[in-house]
Amino acid sequence: MQGDDLSIYNAIQTELQKGKTFYIFGGPRYKYIEDLVLTLQVRFPYSDYTREVNLINADVSYRTKDYYDAISDYELFIEEQPTHSKRNYAVYKIIKSYEKLLKSEDKDIDPAIQIIEINNNLSDDVKSSKYIDQINNINSKAKKLLLERTLYIAEFYINKNSYISALKRITEAEKSIKDLIEVNPKAQYIKLLSTFMLDSKADKISLINEYQINFPNQKDYIEELKKILY
Repeated sequence: MQGDDLSIYNAIQTELQKGKTFYIFGGPRYKYIEDLVLTLQVRFPYSDYTREVNLINADVSYRTKDYYDAISDYELFIEEQPTHSKRNYAVYKIIKSYEKLLKSEDKDIDPAIQIIEINNNLSDDVKSSKYIDQINNINSKAKKLLLERTLYIAEFYINKNSYISALKRITEAEKSIKDLIEVNPKAQYIKLLSTFMLDSKADKISLINEYQINFPNQKDYIEELKKILY
């Protein structure tokens, strides 16, 4: 392609903005984007627009649903261009990529944990960006999913009398969603029950009384815990 660096860059952005039309008229034109990126790198290696190559590659991977590749390229862009004006966008797209990997029926909770970890370490610049509302919504979704998966798996272990594994699920989740675990009656019930079954020296009466104070309406759980005293 002829033209200066800005013309090539604009051509790339035009292709990226086409969205679903890629799939209507002859399929995606990602090969064309790849050629444009290569042209930009070869002809204008020191251009400000060439600094965005990893970001462009990441956007292509995101659009083709190669989310792990997208995450890698967004992270590489941030690493190589830490002061770039599009850094906040790259952080946002990493979180969006992990969101695409969230599956309620999937046992892999790593995408949810990654979202929460990133959210816990956001820079002030990202927190004040236009992306923060969407980031917060995704984080809430990830925390809810992690809680659901944690309770599901911990309960499975309880039913198998595998109290070590059940307790481990709860304590591991506390590293990411301690705020949700602390106020969830089922999570606290599983934690107490597992503790009682594993530690004969646990102060059962005090802990059950504390549970009653925190969750006075959870009569079934309270009764189940009291049975251990008899």
